[in-house]
Amino acid sequence: MRRLGLDGATVRAVWRLALPVIGANLLTTLVNVVDVFFAGRLGPTEVAAVGLATSVRLLLLVVVMAVSSGAMALAAQARGSRDPDALATVARQTVLVAVALGLALTLAGWWLSAPLLGFLDASGDPRAAAIAVPYLLVLFSGTVFTAVQIAGASLLQGAGDTLRPLLLSALATAANVLFTYLLVFGVGPFPALGVTGAAVGTVAARGLVMVATLWLLARPTTAVTFGQGSWWPSWSTWRDVLAIGWPSGLQSLAYSAAGLLVMRIVTSTPSGSLGAAALAIGLQVESLAFMPGLAFSVAATSLVGRALGAWQLRAAWRAGYAALAVGVAVMSLVATVLFVAAEPLVRAFDPSAHPVVLRDGVSYLRINALAQPVLAVFFVLSGGLRGAGDTRPPLIGTIVGRWLVVLPLAWWWALGLEWGVIGVWWAFVVGLTVQAAFVSVRWWSGVWPQVALRRSRLWREHLARVDEAAREVFLRDVRAVIMARSDAVERVSAEGVSYTWPGGAERWRVVAGSLVRDAPRALGSDADGARRASDDVLP
Repeated sequence: MRRLGLDGATVRAVWRLALPVIGANLLTTLVNVVDVFFAGRLGPTEVAAVGLATSVRLLLLVVVMAVSSGAMALAAQARGSRDPDALATVARQTVLVAVALGLALTLAGWWLSAPLLGFLDASGDPRAAAIAVPYLLVLFSGTVFTAVQIAGASLLQGAGDTLRPLLLSALATAANVLFTYLLVFGVGPFPALGVTGAAVGTVAARGLVMVATLWLLARPTTAVTFGQGSWWPSWSTWRDVLAIGWPSGLQSLAYSAAGLLVMRIVTSTPSGSLGAAALAIGLQVESLAFMPGLAFSVAATSLVGRALGAWQLRAAWRAGYAALAVGVAVMSLVATVLFVAAEPLVRAFDPSAHPVVLRDGVSYLRINALAQPVLAVFFVLSGGLRGAGDTRPPLIGTIVGRWLVVLPLAWWWALGLEWGVIGVWWAFVVGLTVQAAFVSVRWWSGVWPQVALRRSRLWREHLARVDEAAREVFLRDVRAVIMARSDAVERVSAEGVSYTWPGGAERWRVVAGSLVRDAPRALGSDADGARRASDDVLP
């Protein structure tokens, strides 16, 4: 068990990072749950409208995942190398990328909302889509707020600060509940805007939290700070953020686009728009249930990324296995609760207790409860790979699982065999199992540390021009040994790579394909014998 990373220190580190993320993710999800909850007080058609609108919004918002995933990985690795200037550069450029993409998504959302909603609703009842259009247009007006907030939280989480994102999520949830309640039902001087009022309340809350996020990142005492550098766009940093993040963005896009087609299949069954309402409720409940899995995924990203930033490979393996073991155990408990409490959970979102919504919603929760431990495997190992910047395997797994497994099976079982929505629910389980198997094979292949290395500036500036044997000696006997010290700092520049620690420093540069050390100083007694200090040239 210890070989898998289940030593006390690693498990405690996983829990220390994951617990605040669980709280933050629960609160963030409640922002969307609140809309469904209050819509349920207006009727099942309003719930279906929110479900349809959420499917479209997620389809476009997945682009933000490209920023958040890249930011989290780069922040973790920069924190691991203990280079504050590199971390500040990542923070500034990430916010700029988030603003740019947020504005682009606002325009795309205004343009695509109505046609996509019309495509989704195959029930023949136009009321749900008609209610969803203004709701969605208002939500897209605040996309920049959402993008900056998510990007800022990802920076902090990647650097190992998961408490401040929790506080920001608490602020967002409290503001959203207040604003949404006032505007949906028209309390006091506020107008009763119905479902559209939920969107206005959400946007107002997101704007407030974006300001708080920027204020935190501007403070020098925060784990990630903007520093004093330039705010002019750095295309190389944008490239680094997006090179790591675009597979995660496409992964979410593939997931959400498949979800739109699944919604079309659901509304084509005898359940119609009531099936869509059941799916909307089921997804919201499940989004709360799988928060622990997402939290352990973030913990894996941060710990693996920071270990690789310091080139501590054994620590990276231990962190991934510890997060996996704890994540699967916790999600197994969540699955039990989800299965047993399925009916009261659905009733909480649909007070009218419509028999079709109740039946389909309960079956969704109980069938998908069986897949929660598998979901933990997919989340945690994807998070570990993300810490290494190896984000393509989860993308490929999602495309295979959702498009080549879920969609064909859902159509065949639900419509071809006439199982109705039950066929869709079982297709979800099979597809998720395929996704988890795919990322598991990639993780156990052990190639992801090299992926992290080849995405780093150290590789681009220097190691790519060095003989493989000399490179391996440098990584094993220089970089890994020095960075094993908690007080050592690595800085990479065009001239070379330098290491500093209290009482010592050294710099390496590439000369004619060899690594040459300038002005060497002894590492100190804690590293004596770990490497040959006389080897100033690595052939």
